[in-house]
Amino acid sequence: MRPGRRVHRRPLPGLLLATTIGAAVPSEAFALEVTRSRVVAAPPAAVWSLVGGFCDIARWHPQVTRCTLSSESGAPVRALVASGGLGTLIETETARDEAAMSYSYRLVSGPLPVKDYAATLSVAPIGEGAGKGATITWTARFEAEGMSEAEAVADIAGVYEAGLAGIAREAAP
Repeated sequence: MRPGRRVHRRPLPGLLLATTIGAAVPSEAFALEVTRSRVVAAPPAAVWSLVGGFCDIARWHPQVTRCTLSSESGAPVRALVASGGLGTLIETETARDEAAMSYSYRLVSGPLPVKDYAATLSVAPIGEGAGKGATITWTARFEAEGMSEAEAVADIAGVYEAGLAGIAREAAP
């Protein structure tokens, strides 16, 4: 496997209800994980200013035509209109760390072949100091739904690769 590309299954804690004895028995369900990374020759702070806003994705992702930001119970919610008439994704931000240049979110609804989808987008400096470029990493954990696991992984990986290419293009000096 090439550097910057990871796909694997991770155990998630879960419960299997044992209805015959009326007890909850610990079990493991598996989640898929996709990670894609890209190095860009731009200062990390500049890259974060491009991608760090929760609705900034419309600036750099070629598959997103519009992003509308709202709030629900104090949490940022974005509605992403996918290109090609594929539909709208609703995502809620679940964590943000400005100092570490990362945010996490979960998919509420949308046309992706997944469920229980949670992701993190982060920017990290390369080496010491800010002048050597940045690594952008996008990671998600999810279950396949409506497609095989391999198809769901390929779909999410394609979304991430297109997005990272868009970031690299927009961040180019």
